[in-house]
Amino acid sequence: MSGLRAGAAVVSIEPPLPSDPQGFVRRAVAVRDAIDSCQVRACVIQNGDYTLALLAADVTNLDTYFADRVRKAITAATGIPYENILLNSSHTHAGLWPRKAGEKLHGEFAQLTDAENAYFEKIPYDYASACVKAISRMKPARISGGTGIAPGIAVNRRERDGKGGTILGWNKENFIDEEVPTIRIDSHDGSAIATLIGFGCHPVVLGGEVPYAGSDFLGPLRNHVELLRGGTCIFFQGAAGNILPLEAFFDTPGPEIAFGQRLALEAVHAVVDNDPREIDIEHIAYGSVTPISLYRRKARAQQGAQPISSKRKVLQLPLNPSLTVADMERELTERSNDYAAKERAGEGRQVLNPIRYHISWLTEMLKMAALGPLPEEVPGEIWVARLGDCAIVGTPGELFTEIGAEVRKRSPFATTIFAGYCQGVLGYVSTPEEYQWGGYEPTVAQRGYGHPAPFAPEASRILIEESLALLQQLHA
Repeated sequence: MSGLRAGAAVVSIEPPLPSDPQGFVRRAVAVRDAIDSCQVRACVIQNGDYTLALLAADVTNLDTYFADRVRKAITAATGIPYENILLNSSHTHAGLWPRKAGEKLHGEFAQLTDAENAYFEKIPYDYASACVKAISRMKPARISGGTGIAPGIAVNRRERDGKGGTILGWNKENFIDEEVPTIRIDSHDGSAIATLIGFGCHPVVLGGEVPYAGSDFLGPLRNHVELLRGGTCIFFQGAAGNILPLEAFFDTPGPEIAFGQRLALEAVHAVVDNDPREIDIEHIAYGSVTPISLYRRKARAQQGAQPISSKRKVLQLPLNPSLTVADMERELTERSNDYAAKERAGEGRQVLNPIRYHISWLTEMLKMAALGPLPEEVPGEIWVARLGDCAIVGTPGELFTEIGAEVRKRSPFATTIFAGYCQGVLGYVSTPEEYQWGGYEPTVAQRGYGHPAPFAPEASRILIEESLALLQQLHA
C-alpha cells in the first residue's frame, strides 16, 4: 500500500439574509434569497507525518486579516501546520467578502450589518470544520492529472475603445489561457475521493441585477463533475484578472448552468483515462466450444510512493508611484461635490455607490498620508504544493491570464493548477504590456483593495519567477 491518504468534505457557508454581495459596485439592493449554496470545500492529503490542506470557498475574496484567522483556526482544530494550508476564493460576485474594514461600497447597506459581521466571525470555523470532516474521511489514495481545453466560453476582456484606452468587453487579439488542468484523487478501490480543477474566469455569468446570493457557474460545475465522477469536486479560481465569460452579466438565472457544465465535461475528459492507480492487465483463460482469452484490469496490491510537499514565500510586491496629496485632495473635492449634487437630484445607490468607491479610497489615503509616507510595496504570499507528478500554485491576486499560463507552461510537473485569489487577496496584477492601454485593472482597481497605487509592471515578473523557483525546488 502507498502511504498516501486523502479525504474531502463540504461545509455550507450561505450568507445571512438580507446581505450585500460584494462583486458589483453598482448593486443597489441586498439579496434576500439564494440561487444555490455557497460552500467551502476541503481536501486534506497526508503522507506519513506530512499533511496538506487545500481549500476553496464561495467568497468574493478573503483579506489578509481573515486569511490569517482562517489558517490559524484550521491549525488549532486539526494540527495541520499553518504553512501547509492553501486558501482559494472562487471570487463569485454573488458572495460576501470577509474583510476587516467596516465600510462597504456595494449594495443596500452602507455599513456591514450585524448579521454580516457575525457571518465573518464564524467563517474561520467553517473552514476548520471542513478540514476536520475531510480528515475523518481519509483513506489510502492515488493521484494523477491531465489537462484539457475549453475553447470559446471565456474571453480576454481588455477591449480597446478606439481612443487609445480600454474598456471591459472582448479583445479578440489578446491571449487567453483556455486550458483546464485537472487533478484526480482516487481511493485504491478506484472510487473518486476528489477532483481538483483549475480555470481562470470571473464568475459573472450572472450580473448584479440577479437578486440572489450564490456561486455563479461554480455550483453547476461541481455538481456535474460529481455526477460523472463521484467524490468531491473542488474548483480553484485561476488567473482570471482579465478574463470574462463570453456571455456575461445576464439579468436572469440559467446561463450559468451551461457554462459550468461545459467546463465540467472538459475537466472530467482531461482525467477520465488517467487512472492514478498502478494497473496490471490480467489474463484469464476462458472458453467453451472454442478457447477464449479474457483480460481484466487489476490494481497492484503494492502501489508506488507519491511524494507530497509544499513551500511558501512572502514577497514584497512593488507599487507604482501614488498620487500626490494635492491631487488626492483635488479629486476628493470633485467627487464629493458630484456625490452631493446627485444625491440632491434623488439618484439611487446604483449611481451613488460608484462615486462613494472613490470617495472612500481618497479619504483613507489622505488619512494615511497625514501619518507618514504611503507604502511603496505590499507583502504577498505565493504557495506551491507537489502532489505526486502534479502541482498547485497559489498566488495572492487577480492575476492576468498570461501570468498563470507562463507558470504552467514552464512548470516541471506534468500537470499544474495555477490559482489566483489565494491566501489574502491583494488586487489586480497586470502584465507590463497592458499599462499603456490604461483601463480598470492597471489604473483604478487598487482602490477597492485599499492600496495607494496599482502594482508596478515588474510585479508580474516577480510572481512568475518566484513561483517557478519554488516549483523547481519541490520537483528536485
